[in-house]
Amino acid sequence: MRERTMNAERVIADLRELASRTSTPEGAQRLAWGPLWRDARDWFKGRIAELGLPIETDSAGNNWVTMAGASPKTVIVGSHLYSVPNGGWLDGCLGVMAALEALRMHAGTRPPVTLKLVDWADEEGARFGRSLLGSAAAAGSLKVEEVRELTDRQGTRLVDALAENGVALDRMLDAHRELKAIDARAYLELHIEQGPVLESMRKPTGVVIGTFGVERNMLRFT
Repeated sequence: MRERTMNAERVIADLRELASRTSTPEGAQRLAWGPLWRDARDWFKGRIAELGLPIETDSAGNNWVTMAGASPKTVIVGSHLYSVPNGGWLDGCLGVMAALEALRMHAGTRPPVTLKLVDWADEEGARFGRSLLGSAAAAGSLKVEEVRELTDRQGTRLVDALAENGVALDRMLDAHRELKAIDARAYLELHIEQGPVLESMRKPTGVVIGTFGVERNMLRFT
């Protein structure tokens, strides 16, 4: 059997093209639910079309690409194309492009398990202050009423930004039912290390075995 390997140079080329399309000299500008984010997703759909695979959007705005395997047992791989303002060229999108390359590696074959690439919607929460919006809806933990009145710095309401992208806030939790229909057995996300540990150890990669929790509080002064 011919050994299949990932083409790292192609991944880097894709990342550089994405950056050239959706960045300024200050960094990536793919803010959630905005025009450059949509442009990035449209560009990515073109990459997926080259593989002849379907791409679907769930009720929370998360994009899914499925490569059927010999087993319905599913490994989910991916991250998010969305960026914070002036974001790094690898932050988030590295995981999506690496997942794309994993699908390319298996193109024309039937992998032993089903592979699903996911591009989560609005993970960082930089625009409306609620992180993990798309994945929280898929996990069933999103509290709709807590985000209903959120606005961005320009006064745009979250519900309106969602609607502009074909997402209805009151239907977002349907993504949880859609995720539960997948026989998911593992989730894998490649991410840059936002720290000096691997570099100081001269290690090319690491495996996360734990992380810290994040709590955000909003204060209103009247």
